[in-house]
Amino acid sequence: MKRQLMRVTFAARLVREIGGFLCTRPAKIAWPGGVVSFTFDDFPRSAWVNGGAVLEKYGRRGTYYTAMGMVGSENHLGPMFDLDDLRAAHAQGHEIACHTYHHRDCARLTPDDIAGEVDRNAAALAEALGAPSISNFAYPFGGVSLSAKSALATRFASCRGTARGVNHGTVDLADLRSTSLYSRDFDRERLCQLIDDAQATSGWVIFYTHDVAEEPSPFGCTPGDFQSIVAYAAANMPVLPVRDVLGGLGLAGDQPATEKRAA
Repeated sequence: MKRQLMRVTFAARLVREIGGFLCTRPAKIAWPGGVVSFTFDDFPRSAWVNGGAVLEKYGRRGTYYTAMGMVGSENHLGPMFDLDDLRAAHAQGHEIACHTYHHRDCARLTPDDIAGEVDRNAAALAEALGAPSISNFAYPFGGVSLSAKSALATRFASCRGTARGVNHGTVDLADLRSTSLYSRDFDRERLCQLIDDAQATSGWVIFYTHDVAEEPSPFGCTPGDFQSIVAYAAANMPVLPVRDVLGGLGLAGDQPATEKRAA
C-alpha cells in the first residue's frame, strides 16, 4: 500500500511538473520597486473577518479565490464564507476570483469537467454579486497539468499556481508563482527577503494562505504572523490585488486608479 501511494504521489507530481512547462502564456513583469499581492484560497470566513481586517488596517486590498460550492459550510479550515462575507469583500474593493465550484484538483479532471466547474462557479458568483468581472484563477491544490492549462490559460487573465518565488522578467501567466503564508513553518526573515528580492528585481510577490486564526489549520496563519508580513510589504512597496497588478502592467484591462505602476 505504501509503495502504491508513493507511485500515485510521484505520478501526480510528474503531471504537475510537465504541465508547468507546457502550454505557457509568456509575459513580461517589470514593476519598478516591486509589488506584492496577498491572496486567500477557498475563502474561509476567518480570511475575511481577520485577514481582511489586517489588510484594511493598512489601506490595502487582497484577492479571494472563491469556490462557491463551499459557501456556508465548515471543514478543517473552520467555517467558510457566507454570502454576506462575499458581498462585503466585493463591496469594499477586494478582488473576488475563481477557484472552481467544488474545489476540485484540475490536474485530475478532463477539460470538459474543468469548464463545467468554472462555468458553474461563474454563474453562482454572478447570481451573488450581480455579474462581476471574474478575471483571475488559482489552481486548487496547485493542480497544474497540460489539460488544465489548455482549458484555463486563455479564459482568465492569470492562473496562479503554488511554485514558490518572485514573478519577474518573463513569466507564465498560466502558472504564476506564489508563496505560502503558513504559521506551521513561518519564517519572517525568509518571507521579507522575498519582498526585498521583488524590490531589487522589479518583481511581483504573490502570497497565499487559507484561514487566518489564532489557532490556524496547517494551511493557515495567525493574525499576528499575517500582519507582520503585510506591515513589512506595505512599508516598502504597493500592495494590490492580482487584478490591479495585471491592470497596472497593461496585461488585463485599464490601469487601476490607485497605487499605479511607477514610470
